[in-house]
Amino acid sequence: MEIFEWGPWLERWSGEWLDALAASEPEEFEELDEDVVRSRWLGFGPAGSERMAALEERLRGLGIAVPLPPSLRSFLEVTDGWRHAGGSVYLLAGADDIVPYGDPFRLQKSYEEKVGENPTAQEVLHAGMWGRALQLSLDSDMTDVLLDPGEVDADGEWAVYVHHGWSGEGPERYESFRAFMEEMYKDLYRSGGSDPGFENGVTRELDDRVEEARLRCLAGELDEALAVFGEAADLGRPRAQLLASQLRALLDGHGWVPVDPRMDDPLYAGEVLPLKVRGHLREGRADDRFVLGPASDDYASDRERAEVVLERIRRRTYEYESPGVFGRAVKEARELARWGDTDGAWRVLAGAVPRWEPYSDDHIAPFGLLGDPVLGPVITPERGRELLRTPRAGQGEAIPVPVPAAATVESVRDGLAWLADEESMGGLRRGAYRFVLVEGVRPEELAERFGTGPLEPVASGAELLGLEYAWQGERRGPMARIGAVGRPGAAGSWSFAFESHRMLGSDPDRPAHPGAELSRGTRALTVWRHDGLFHFACVEDGEERHGFTVHGANRLQWGELPAELAPDHLFPDPAGPAADRADESRALRAIADTYEVSLPRFALTEGRLPTQPTRLRTRPTGPGEQHATVTITPR
Repeated sequence: MEIFEWGPWLERWSGEWLDALAASEPEEFEELDEDVVRSRWLGFGPAGSERMAALEERLRGLGIAVPLPPSLRSFLEVTDGWRHAGGSVYLLAGADDIVPYGDPFRLQKSYEEKVGENPTAQEVLHAGMWGRALQLSLDSDMTDVLLDPGEVDADGEWAVYVHHGWSGEGPERYESFRAFMEEMYKDLYRSGGSDPGFENGVTRELDDRVEEARLRCLAGELDEALAVFGEAADLGRPRAQLLASQLRALLDGHGWVPVDPRMDDPLYAGEVLPLKVRGHLREGRADDRFVLGPASDDYASDRERAEVVLERIRRRTYEYESPGVFGRAVKEARELARWGDTDGAWRVLAGAVPRWEPYSDDHIAPFGLLGDPVLGPVITPERGRELLRTPRAGQGEAIPVPVPAAATVESVRDGLAWLADEESMGGLRRGAYRFVLVEGVRPEELAERFGTGPLEPVASGAELLGLEYAWQGERRGPMARIGAVGRPGAAGSWSFAFESHRMLGSDPDRPAHPGAELSRGTRALTVWRHDGLFHFACVEDGEERHGFTVHGANRLQWGELPAELAPDHLFPDPAGPAADRADESRALRAIADTYEVSLPRFALTEGRLPTQPTRLRTRPTGPGEQHATVTITPR
């Protein structure tokens, strides 16, 4: 697409523009000037030496001392003006008609006011453009093409600015007149390249390259394919945009894939719609019409079926599906991620990627995974890139054996000390957290032992906050997220219930734990952290074994507490837990080492886990203690 010589390049542009118009707008083509159609030339004759000299003389009279930009000079020597330079410019000026812009709308003053009191030299330069620029567009759709003699590069080229008066945005800048013309030539393909009737050597070559890049992408050559898709999409090839958008969704974690919203199309229903719904919900749009498809009778059935998917994703009960071996791996991975083993879930998915099956030749990756409420958070942009760099759909040299069963995948132990790290906690920490770990029981059994109701759909930390403390309706009270570390129910595994919020709904002066009902036949560990409070307890088969509470300057311990958990060792300052949370980190690390326990950081901070209502945890009032309960009921 680059200009090497104006004459042949402009001839090519003229012919392709005429062919595109004839294919897409035959009525407009019939109204063209007969000479233009017959000569297949959008330009005019050369400017000639006399006109060029007169132009240079006028510029000197305007106080412009720099020579004409080389690319404009050589252009005028071929054609004295140009028709249809992009979709909004119908005629570019020849040598006689290049005149000062004059800033008729006083834009320079407006832009100078925007740069502030201490503008940079570049900001001053750009703001001053309006007063010194030359106008190149003679006929346009409220579009000015401005040549700036105040911005001249080492090659003598002047910057070009294109200002669309209807856009409400600032002008687009081009390094030179040549760069501007190259971009306007591309605009021909952007505006007409998707028309089925517009076909020429350029479009055929682009389409061939896109198909080659698609196969290379399936073989794992991601970056090379992206470059080809990007170039072809920039020139209006619709298939390139379709393929590139699927890759960008996995690389960016979001996106839009241009597919007709027909629910009978598995590519749309199974991949595009979940991605679209995910973006719709994350952006908090109140109007669902955008995500459901066109509001017409022809799409009525599709909209009804799409609404079912929307509601399932909104309620976090939707499950992404895929055919074959990869689809079976998706189910195994979801079960792992559902209880917190996101690393194990990713390993299962990654192992099955080579066996992934596309729905069609236009399907290049399982980007619909992002819309799965459980697996979506597992597919980070880094993992999305890894997935796309893996040969798939039969394009690899070797097809691996079927993915191993989930039981063979081991979880990664994160320990507990990360809870004291503000950066590790991300958006999870709300001023306090509380969790219980129960050894050797499945998370479903842990939920049953709580006895507060069945498990509810998965939720993130932010979503859980909304479930607990909704402004409307009855306040449900504290809720926890339920999960497991290790293979659920196996030896050495622990199930957990985790709460995190600045208002946990209990009295930090009288912390308690749910050990009695949760530790039947096993043992349970409870940790509660609040401002100035750290509470730990170990209960075995319904009986308290040991524990401690540090609340400000007050501390209490009971039972045969292991020496490494002595509160005086973990919290040496008599005033209480250190403000920098170093004591908290030390205590969490000691608990994790003593009992070989852990909590999954990614699952709790970025992922979703099943939820369940819990109870307030406050011990009864002791001798000499008093407390009051205040209930606030909003009107």
